[in-house]
Amino acid sequence: MPEKTTGSCLCKSVKYIINEEIQSVVNCHCNTCKKITGGAFETIAVIREKSLEIVEGEGALSTYQISENARKHFCGNCGTPIYNLHKKYPGRCMVQIGSLDQPGLVAPAVNIFCESILPWVREIGVLTCFERLPEK
Repeated sequence: MPEKTTGSCLCKSVKYIINEEIQSVVNCHCNTCKKITGGAFETIAVIREKSLEIVEGEGALSTYQISENARKHFCGNCGTPIYNLHKKYPGRCMVQIGSLDQPGLVAPAVNIFCESILPWVREIGVLTCFERLPEK
């Protein structure tokens, strides 16, 4: 894992650098994470907040107060989720790995909130895979 990791939103309005190693990568299966990502779960890289540097497009970032404890930061132009902050984890930042320029360089080590895991997620590895969108 490189010491500096870069990332951006889909439209490239927001670009960032993580200036130190990622501390951990987690799949969160809570219902809130499903709602804020629109997916089956959220995969986040946990870093120290001060290591996240927005190098371009800070003005394009929008914020949504998820709960009294958590805030989501995303590109206001294309909607890409970038990072979350949570009061229960002061000094920490949760960056969505889908916004990393090279998300394949990290892998989740744990699943959390598994009481909310969708039943089919445990079986995802046995599904038929296609390299590209299949023809009909």
